[in-house]
Amino acid sequence: MSRRSLIVSVILFLSMVTYVTAQQPVEKPVGNKASLADLAWLTGCWEGRQGEAVIEEVWSKPGGASMLGFGRTVKGGRTTSFEFMQIREENGSLIYMPQPQGGQRVSFPLKNSVGARMTFENKEHDFPQRVIYERGGPELLNAAIEGTYKGKEEREDYQMKKVPCDPKDQ
Repeated sequence: MSRRSLIVSVILFLSMVTYVTAQQPVEKPVGNKASLADLAWLTGCWEGRQGEAVIEEVWSKPGGASMLGFGRTVKGGRTTSFEFMQIREENGSLIYMPQPQGGQRVSFPLKNSVGARMTFENKEHDFPQRVIYERGGPELLNAAIEGTYKGKEEREDYQMKKVPCDPKDQ
């Protein structure tokens, strides 16, 4: 191949890469502005596993400026932990409010939202300081909690699949 042919080939290749890249949709950060409609995909029942433990979350559809949820972890045929949850729209943004073990409610305002990923943060909370929900596909939920615990950065990941809410539908 001559030098001229090589240069023309490189230019054509770079032009194609530039064109294809320009055609890709860009997910724009929306900062802390999001609505419950952006989380409507979360509605329903979700289930995942961590070793022998089964982790479940159930979320209501958006309504009345809120989504209500509950979660539990079952291991060895016993509920080992549970949590009541809310996501509320307040002052044009979202707040995630869990109540672990039915105790005191904690507020995690939306820190940022990019595409199907929302990060809620409360720097004053002991652990976690961040709660992350991300849609991994039509039937996949990736959730995580992270922050500083005893001076070290910690993170726990949970992957759940959408499941029928009524066992008869399985």
